[in-house]
Amino acid sequence: MRTHVVITGIGMVTPLGQDPLEVLHGVETGRSAAGPPTGFDAAPFSCPVCAEVRNFQPQPHVAESKMIRLMNRDAQLAVVAAHLALADAGIKPGGAYPPEEIALFGSTGLAGLPLAEVIPLVKASTGPDGRFDPGRFGQAGLRSVSPILSFKILSNMPLCFVSICENIRGPNSIYTPWEGQGAQAIESAIRALECGDAGCALAGGCDVKTHELAFLGLEQHGLFASWQQNHVGMVPGEGAVFLVLETADRAASRGARAYARISEFSLRTHRPGASRADTYGEVFEALKLSPEPLDAMVTADNGDVQTGENERRALVSRRITATAVIHPKKQAGDLFAAAAGLQVGLAALLAARSGGQVLANCFGHGSEQAAFVLEPP
Repeated sequence: MRTHVVITGIGMVTPLGQDPLEVLHGVETGRSAAGPPTGFDAAPFSCPVCAEVRNFQPQPHVAESKMIRLMNRDAQLAVVAAHLALADAGIKPGGAYPPEEIALFGSTGLAGLPLAEVIPLVKASTGPDGRFDPGRFGQAGLRSVSPILSFKILSNMPLCFVSICENIRGPNSIYTPWEGQGAQAIESAIRALECGDAGCALAGGCDVKTHELAFLGLEQHGLFASWQQNHVGMVPGEGAVFLVLETADRAASRGARAYARISEFSLRTHRPGASRADTYGEVFEALKLSPEPLDAMVTADNGDVQTGENERRALVSRRITATAVIHPKKQAGDLFAAAAGLQVGLAALLAARSGGQVLANCFGHGSEQAAFVLEPP
């Protein structure tokens, strides 16, 4: 008999807000968080806008305030979102679950910091010819920056800080750097619960793509091509989303409210040479969806013309339709490593509200592509 996994907690820190229902309302009403970057001039890049989390204050959610100075923005967002998710689920490590029974699976983006934080290192490591000099890097370069920088550039540190702040000691893993890896984190949480490796799991991701080095990386990966060709495209965002997953039996035993049950999920690796639309279609095919219209669908369309067309083609080829359709990446920005958490979290809210079946498409850049089906618990 298959173990039913339900979502009992949702924690969000997004450009559209921190309250999940507020975020859903913003997406449904078409409110956009896009605007010119506040920390740098986007003129050298093809993309002129991003989606920032405004007026973010991590202090109320971090017991040891001194720890905040060790965190980069990714980690601060992750710690707050994880805390909000556990609070929403009514879970405190050592309460319903011992710390060793709580698993932590998360996704983070490529290591990156605002340019101002790495300029001293770059300058000190550059030779007279303007090229990087390994000798200078090992001598003057490393001495030019604070040792705290090491805590901010490692991709596993956001999850490390979450585990420290929430006293989580169960199974854990980290995935990086694109949207599909966020879906992998959720899948790992489901698997851990199904096989009994954990009694409860915190799964999600964090990412910050709103500084100049992030823009540079996105430009180099070709993710601004739609802006160059069509003057519209994906909007880089920042944020963190974590979900609390439990088995239905354990959630019921402690009297927890469940938003939705994850009834089906499918992950596929995009093969070089295959079309994205075909890969998305393979994901849908594995779900064995009913020919009847879904109650709602959370799309992966992020404003990039080709991405939207690939998703549309895959949906048409599999005759998948929905009564209501939302596009969170268009309103909240593309949160990349945190995007799957946002999409599945919003799908859980829609399933709880509608009482029907909701599809969340977690497609994006990179090799891994996924989708989840959520139903009332």
